[in-house]
Amino acid sequence: MTDSLSAMLEERPVQTGVEWTQVASASFAARPQSRQAPSLKDQIMRDLERRNYAGALKGLQKAHAVARKNTEIMRWLVAVANDADDLFLARKFARRLVETEPNVAVNHVFLGTVLDRLGKTEDAIKAFRKADRLQPGVPKTLMAIGRAYATTGKHDEALRYFGKALEADPYNDAAIHNSAQSKKYGEEEALELVRQAEAALPHAKANTNKARLHFAAGKVLDDIKRHDEAFAHFKAANDLVNPEKPRDMSITFRNTRNAFPDAAFFEARKDIGASTERPIFIVGMPRSGTTLTESLCAAHSLVTAGDEQTAMGALAAQLGRDAAGDHYQRLIASLSTEHAEAFANAYLEHCEQTVGTKTPRFTDKMPHNFLNVGLIALLFPNAKIIHCRRHPLDSCLSLYSKHMAQEFHLQYKADLARLGEHCREYLDLMDHWHSVLPGRVHDLYYEDLVANTELNARAIMDFLGLEWEDRVMQRSDSQHRVATASQWQVRQPVYQSSKGRWRRYEKHLGPLIEAIGQERLDAYEQGLAALDHA
Repeated sequence: MTDSLSAMLEERPVQTGVEWTQVASASFAARPQSRQAPSLKDQIMRDLERRNYAGALKGLQKAHAVARKNTEIMRWLVAVANDADDLFLARKFARRLVETEPNVAVNHVFLGTVLDRLGKTEDAIKAFRKADRLQPGVPKTLMAIGRAYATTGKHDEALRYFGKALEADPYNDAAIHNSAQSKKYGEEEALELVRQAEAALPHAKANTNKARLHFAAGKVLDDIKRHDEAFAHFKAANDLVNPEKPRDMSITFRNTRNAFPDAAFFEARKDIGASTERPIFIVGMPRSGTTLTESLCAAHSLVTAGDEQTAMGALAAQLGRDAAGDHYQRLIASLSTEHAEAFANAYLEHCEQTVGTKTPRFTDKMPHNFLNVGLIALLFPNAKIIHCRRHPLDSCLSLYSKHMAQEFHLQYKADLARLGEHCREYLDLMDHWHSVLPGRVHDLYYEDLVANTELNARAIMDFLGLEWEDRVMQRSDSQHRVATASQWQVRQPVYQSSKGRWRRYEKHLGPLIEAIGQERLDAYEQGLAALDHA
């Protein structure tokens, strides 16, 4: 995943901000009667602090209107539009930026970042390599090239560029971390990477950077079966990023259940929403097989891989899902056909930017849409929902051992007890969805998927209403973009080595096991054992 463009702007030692004096002067010259207008810069910065991207973009476009050649304003427009997931707007200004200053390397990095997010990875690589030619050896540019190659499965090329970044900056935590994730290591290489990570620790600026180094060391130590040492690094990494005051996520779970109480609620609203079957939602705990499942779906000629779309979660949050009180419940209960169709169309328009319209169907594999199954069922009554299940201890351990920079994940994954509580809430919520939406959700057990891949792939195609194609079983050759932590594994033949991985770490997992509850763990194993493939 690429670095935040906003963060890149803030880090730059020269021209770190917009030339606000020029903008303000031009603005007041255009409107001399305005004496009490707040500082445009201050207003935009306030909007950014509040993550009011719409407000920030409005202010930046005002700034651009009075200083059309100011490339620093253009860079901020690209950065904020990118953060707001308005990728068409980001691409528009990134292209304008490159046209205005074609010989400035960072402009091509900005364009490449947006193109990569739009799935135009080959074009993104060209833009990044242009930046590298203009200003050779910049670690962030080299990392951008490496990450882009990794998303398309070209891991040898990715490793080559991560290596170049390390040559330019031997303590580059991102290069060390990405190198660790890009292949399975033998003992000699693994121990060398551990030495690199430990040498870089004193030079890491922030806890997030230090955590990346610990995750890298833990990953390669796991590769060579030094599990106690690996876990020590995983714990050190998570301790560094564990929030002091994590959000109470029980509010989100409670609001969600209350908003979608029973089957009668859905029956009374069965005719609202959009009739399309285009989106295929793949949900579950992170690290539960969502990427593998998407790769099977996207190997079909009528399906495009959409990766993890943020739009549904953003809509639920805007409706009040995560806030105390009954606001979410009241809004959902009063949802009209007009509003439901408008929300559905807004989601589809967002996905047209990020996925395109090459095929009749596309996937959205945002795992935490398990929170939004009820909202999905209202907005898209004909959409298919696949639930990826995996042994709770395996999915939680995998999540605990991975670097997750998103603030949402850090609210629950960096502490074993809190992670277990989150997993238990997830399991309870999925039981609720099966109760109130019988037959709408197709359960897929990860352990059975890797043991009986074709059998499960055929069942998925039947559930989706798609004719079987033999190409589905060649899914590892698919060239679709994979930008998640599974990007190396999903290109490999289906493997079973991660089944039961938790047993190798069992002595460290006491708080996790206690929080999930033995009854829940037993129920999962009984459900898996009950699968009948006769």
